[in-house]
Amino acid sequence: MIRYFFILLLIFLSQACTAQLYTSANIFAHNDYEKPIPLQIAYNEQVGFIEADVFLSDENLFVAHESKQIQKDKTLETLYLNLLNKLIEENGGHAYADKGLSLTLMIDLKTEGVATLNTLISKLKNYPKLIECKTLFITVSGNMPAPALWSNYPDYIHFDGRPGITYTPEQQKRIRLVSANFRSYSSWNGKGALTNSDEEKINRVIEAAHAMNKPFRFWAIPDFPESWKKLIEFRVDILNTDDVSGLAAFLKERKKTESNLNKK
Repeated sequence: MIRYFFILLLIFLSQACTAQLYTSANIFAHNDYEKPIPLQIAYNEQVGFIEADVFLSDENLFVAHESKQIQKDKTLETLYLNLLNKLIEENGGHAYADKGLSLTLMIDLKTEGVATLNTLISKLKNYPKLIECKTLFITVSGNMPAPALWSNYPDYIHFDGRPGITYTPEQQKRIRLVSANFRSYSSWNGKGALTNSDEEKINRVIEAAHAMNKPFRFWAIPDFPESWKKLIEFRVDILNTDDVSGLAAFLKERKKTESNLNKK
C-alpha cells in the first residue's frame, strides 16, 4: 500500500511539473498571415513559433494559403522579415526583449522545395541581423528538400522533422521540431474520450520525437480548451492553434490555477 501511494505521488508530481512548463512559448501560431495584423498579434503574446506559408513566383516569396490568394504586396519580406529585423535591432540582437525567450519563424514551402529554399536563402542575405540572432530559429517545413541534401544549406536553416524517418545524427542536429498530422493518428474531434488504440498511437509518435530530444507538434488538431487540455496530458510540446489569444489566455489561467493549488 505504501509503495502504491508513493507511485501515485510521483505521477502527480511529474504531472504538476509538466503543467508548469506550458507558457506562450509553447504556442505555434498556425497560418499567422491570415490574422488581421500578421506577426504582431502573435509576437505580442511572445509565442514560440510563428508560421508563414510561401509561394515562389517571379523570384519573390509570396505569403498565402493558396496560390490563387497571392497578392503582390504580401511577401515574406513585407509581412515578416522587415519587421522582425526592426524588432531584433530594438532588442539588442535578440528575438524578444526578454533574452530568455526564443522565436521560431516557420516557413512552410508551398512550391518546389529546392528552388524555394534557395530563394529564401538569397533573400535572407539582406538580413544579417536575422541570420546572426541566436534566439531566432529560421525553420522550413512543407516541401522540404530531402534530408540527404540538408548539409548543402547554411547552418542557420533548420528543418521540420517527420515521424517514421530515420535521420542521421548530423541531420537530427538540423531538426528544430517534429510535426505530424493529427488525423493520421485519430479522428477525435476534441469531445469525449479517445479510443485506447488512438491513445497508444499518439503516445508512440510523441515518445519517438522525445527519444530524439525534439519537441513535438500536431497539426490539424481540434482547437479549443478541452482539446488543449488533452494535448498537454499527452505531453505535446508545441500547441498548434489558430486562436493565439485564446490559447495564451488559457495557459495563463491554467498557470494561475496550478499556482493556487500548489499554495494550498
